[in-house]
Amino acid sequence: MRPAVVQLGAGPVQRDLMKAIAGVGLAPIVVDRAESPAGLPEGAIHVRAPIDDPAAILAPLAKACAGLDVGAVLTSTDLGVGSVSPIAAALGLPHAPPESIALMDDKHAAKQAFSQAGLLVPEGRLVQRGEGSGPVDSDREYVVKPVDASGSRGVRRVRGAPAVEEALREAFAFGARCLIEECVEGDHYDVNGFVRDGRFTLVSIGRRFFTPAPACVPIYGGIDAGWGLGLADRVCDAMQRAVDVVGYDHGPVKADVIDAERGLVLLELAARFHGDVFSHHTSLAAGLAPAAIRWLSHLDLCPPPTDRSKQGAWVAVFAERAGTIAGIEGLEALKAHRGFRVWIPRLGVGDRVVEPSDNRALVGFGILGFEQRVDLFREAREARSLVRVPTR
Repeated sequence: MRPAVVQLGAGPVQRDLMKAIAGVGLAPIVVDRAESPAGLPEGAIHVRAPIDDPAAILAPLAKACAGLDVGAVLTSTDLGVGSVSPIAAALGLPHAPPESIALMDDKHAAKQAFSQAGLLVPEGRLVQRGEGSGPVDSDREYVVKPVDASGSRGVRRVRGAPAVEEALREAFAFGARCLIEECVEGDHYDVNGFVRDGRFTLVSIGRRFFTPAPACVPIYGGIDAGWGLGLADRVCDAMQRAVDVVGYDHGPVKADVIDAERGLVLLELAARFHGDVFSHHTSLAAGLAPAAIRWLSHLDLCPPPTDRSKQGAWVAVFAERAGTIAGIEGLEALKAHRGFRVWIPRLGVGDRVVEPSDNRALVGFGILGFEQRVDLFREAREARSLVRVPTR
């Protein structure tokens, strides 16, 4: 039987990942509720179902898998994370305990568990809808964020009681629970890895940079030419301890961490890789195998990939303000940049956007790659400055 991989969700960013999976001899089976998913490559099998409903997926998936030998279940989004284990279990595949994934999904509960185990996490408190912020030190900056949201939605970096209360009002639009946390200063890193038989393996580490306060929106980042062994050792130690705490013993895992003065501070953990702009496209630009291909090779579903030491970056382009996108100016200049590799569109002329305070106003990503060593993040800043998106 032909080996296959199930992918839960396939937007435009996942299209190249699906092609890569097919390129290593695996049949991609894409589960997506859309009639014609944007990430569905030619020859892939489509199972039309909501990716957050395992019960709705299993019957049509069983039919799609006839004659195929499914070796793994993947997802690139938080929406599909809770479906991976029950689907893998139904297919007779190794999988992490569903309760470990549920614990990671609850940012507050996970943070409490990590803290009790001695891992560094931001200090803070949980606030329920209808409650006030509680005591606020006017001299400190705080990060206010919804517990159950992603994509930078409702996340604000603010100072002072009035600003915290306003940030809470905005955050409660995305859920009934919010966190008020200390603002941790330091370098922000995206960590990709996987766990098999309880042991964590590092795949990649990348830097990430954000807009100035009050919004906390990622605007560029990337993978420099290798990362220091000291950082990698500290990351691996923290990640192993974190997956042990939640009982996660099989599958992809990603984290956001800050390398602060007091040590490596764990912001959050999730049972998937970072989004495919970083995990696939930026990894390729940096000479690394995409995270999913690295995991599939570890499962002996495809040959081990070969890495090369290069540099890769991503830049996020947002609309300037809420309204209707009037144009994408400077895109040709970005494409003429010496490091340009690919443009990944999300929105276009005529599309409506909200204020550029979270990923709903994201117009597209540019991917940069360099064979020779450069000041990677200066190149990313300069490339991003070439493009503007006016609205009307």
